[in-house]
Amino acid sequence: MKKLPTVLLCGGLFCAASQAAEPVNQVAVLTHHQAQQLVEKAEQIIGSHHIGGAIAVVDPFGQLIAYERLDGATLANSELAPKKAHSAAAFGVPTSSYQQKIAAGNVGMLGNPVVVPLPGGEPVKVNGVVVGAIGVSTPDGNVDAEAAQGALSALKAG
Repeated sequence: MKKLPTVLLCGGLFCAASQAAEPVNQVAVLTHHQAQQLVEKAEQIIGSHHIGGAIAVVDPFGQLIAYERLDGATLANSELAPKKAHSAAAFGVPTSSYQQKIAAGNVGMLGNPVVVPLPGGEPVKVNGVVVGAIGVSTPDGNVDAEAAQGALSALKAG
């Protein structure tokens, strides 16, 4: 009877060793450091326009990774930046695309509480997979789009 536990133990070790040799699928993630790079680049772009605003970076599930409230940010900016990021992550498309769809007559989108039809939300993708998103809100929607899109270049350069 003493041989049975030894056989089971060896069998378990063999199984563990054979499983460890199998290749592991790597899943891309947006790190905190990368999120900070996005925030810094967006902040530079916003600063060049001499206005305030807010910047949020979320993971693919819409959970906040990094947030920056700049001097001069309004309550609306502070609330919209994370919502834009969440919206871009949820659907994997820029939030400005919702404006285009609504303008084309798809007003049903307005009934979805996740849709934020304002520029400034951009998904962050690695090999076509959404790993997060950035949301930018300032008093100027054109600056929002410029800062969000420009921030993505911080990851491509690094």
